[in-house]
Amino acid sequence: MNIEPDRQPLNSNDNNDERELPEIREMELADLEPVYLLGERLFPADKWPSLYRTWDEYELANLFVSDGELCFVAEDDNRVIGFAMGTLIEKRRSAWTYAHLLWLGVDPAYRGSGVAKRLLDQFTETCIEEGARMMMVDTASDNTGALRFFEGQGFGKAEQHVYLSRNLTGLPQYRRKRRRTEPRRE
Repeated sequence: MNIEPDRQPLNSNDNNDERELPEIREMELADLEPVYLLGERLFPADKWPSLYRTWDEYELANLFVSDGELCFVAEDDNRVIGFAMGTLIEKRRSAWTYAHLLWLGVDPAYRGSGVAKRLLDQFTETCIEEGARMMMVDTASDNTGALRFFEGQGFGKAEQHVYLSRNLTGLPQYRRKRRRTEPRRE
């Protein structure tokens, strides 16, 4: 998760008395492109090389198709400024349904404005309506902004996970497969 809670929102309307809150609503098909582009800015591979999930168009499309009722956007002046997306997990032989918030992102210009909290609140409410009894989130251990945010929202019991990686390109079977699938040069 990519959250920096200390910045105030930019808003073209400087009249603080009548400032409208960004709308939080269920994601629609037309939101896929702006959500994808915002996610590209928030979760670049060079900044988050060890994320076990990859921010890409397939991840976004799969979540939208499979769990669309758990995908939300924050919109200000007809512009997507944030999103929350997740899934429900039902384990066999368990009475519990778990909610897993997979992605939460807010445009840096709106950080600290309460948008992330409002997205999380909407996600939480929908998960409760769907029968979830427990919610999980995960983030990189050095993402202190996200950790502070989630702890401030009542998440706790942080557990360490170890993710190992292996570069398969050096294995003989990988090279054999590449030779079979590469176009022949004549």
